[in-house]
Amino acid sequence: MKGSPAPTHYLLGPLCFPDVSEFHRLDPAADARFLDARVADPLTGVPFQPANTVVLCARCGLVSLRETWEAIGGCPNGHDTPTDWDVDAALAAGDGARVARPVAPPPPVATPVVDAPRRSRGLPLALAVLGVAALVIGGIVVAGLLTDEDEAPVAVVEDAPTAPMGPRAVAIETGETEGALSEDDFLGETGRYQDLYTVAADSSGRLFSFVVSSDEFFPDLYVETPDGERVEAETSDNDGDEGVTRTVAVRDLRGPGLYRVFVSSRRPEATGSYRLRVRAADPSRPLRAGASAFEAELGTFSQRAAGYFRDRYTFSGAAGREHVVTVRSSAFAPTVAVTGPGGAVGGETGRAGGSVTFTFTPERSGTHTLVVSSRTADQRGRYTVQLVVEPEPEPEPEVRARPLPTDGRAVSDSLAAGDTEAFGFTGRLGDRVRVEVRSGDFTPSLTLVAPNGTRTPASPDGDRARVEATLASAGTYRVIVGASGGGGAYRVTLDREAAVTADDIPRMPGADRPAPAPTPAPAPDPDDGDGGGGEPYRAQPIDGAP
Repeated sequence: MKGSPAPTHYLLGPLCFPDVSEFHRLDPAADARFLDARVADPLTGVPFQPANTVVLCARCGLVSLRETWEAIGGCPNGHDTPTDWDVDAALAAGDGARVARPVAPPPPVATPVVDAPRRSRGLPLALAVLGVAALVIGGIVVAGLLTDEDEAPVAVVEDAPTAPMGPRAVAIETGETEGALSEDDFLGETGRYQDLYTVAADSSGRLFSFVVSSDEFFPDLYVETPDGERVEAETSDNDGDEGVTRTVAVRDLRGPGLYRVFVSSRRPEATGSYRLRVRAADPSRPLRAGASAFEAELGTFSQRAAGYFRDRYTFSGAAGREHVVTVRSSAFAPTVAVTGPGGAVGGETGRAGGSVTFTFTPERSGTHTLVVSSRTADQRGRYTVQLVVEPEPEPEPEVRARPLPTDGRAVSDSLAAGDTEAFGFTGRLGDRVRVEVRSGDFTPSLTLVAPNGTRTPASPDGDRARVEATLASAGTYRVIVGASGGGGAYRVTLDREAAVTADDIPRMPGADRPAPAPTPAPAPDPDDGDGGGGEPYRAQPIDGAP
């Protein structure tokens, strides 16, 4: 595996060597149920056999060989506390130790018999003598082994093949690793070189993703889960032009246990460098606002941290609108926390029995995260979560305004009870306006609306309403007349006193003409005036000057 990192152990913490009393030697009779289940060591994948020494993890119930425990400083789930052997606890773990499939014994191999010439009787006779001697010696050895009551019978194992049975495993953690497929790597039956990485996933409930990309060949990838399931990669970017990165990925796998990541190529004997990225993310589910509650179960697919189970939900929060989260459970006392684009979100929390409500108004729109947990550690159970968002305010209907004269001429019309009528006029900055509406049939209402939407209502005064104001900006203004408590005829007037501008200031006659430029005084003649170059000109003294 040229370019790959050096192999490392699963050193998840300080090396932990239990006391001898915490090791357990499997007994064929006492541990028959455990052995019949064909449970395998989670790291090596080899089924446990009688006389194996095993360790039971106190945190997750994972069973592993003593050699595995000592090699990685605990169990592959990251725990380092063993406990006394309990067959029921070992069989009920279900989250680490793998159940191996029964392996059929290999068929007996027949020894070929070769007819030899009769004149060569000496060689067969010598072989027969050696065979009998070997049987006698083997019987003595086996008999000696069987006489030791503390030892299990030793099975005769044939010599292992010298050829490698698979790629060499390299243990890595989350992050990015650079590697390369080369002719020195393991070559599979399909003619593709292969690298193998192992990743230990803890029991926190995080989701793991494995991504391989390369600029030099078309990569391939598959992952074996702790349960032995093979997950093929999905192609994210492939078959591009030369130099374009091709990417494949396996996403959203959840621990705990040991993952085996196989990196290869999609074309036989292809080689080149690649990048393997291992990411672990907190799991989350989308939460949509609505009237119906979402049903879930805390502790089933939850993240675990500091002894508490936690479920995460994401939703789109809207600034300025009230949000209400309600969580109900009869199994535990729930707690909730919300974070938004700006961090933790404050609000009001209410509790009643097994329910909790959290009311808040986001300051910024964007993705928000809700975390549901319990008030007491290690609690789990079913619950419902509901999100209700204040409806978005409906935009005001566009009102078509009638023109309103600005010279005081009255406009008469009629309104039914509860109706309104809009008028419009154009104003300038600094204009003084007086708008008045009168009616002998109902108490009218009047509102002046500026171009930016600012409203100036009038205080009703019997059969009339009036607004006097100095316009703060130029633009189109609206006058809204309404009828309350009845309907009937009305009359509206607008008097505008235009703001004074520079053009309105009177000028003196000819003030608009430009003043003539001053004529410069002639320079003094350096001669005395006779043209003959006499005495130069000298300035004459001024009387009284210093």
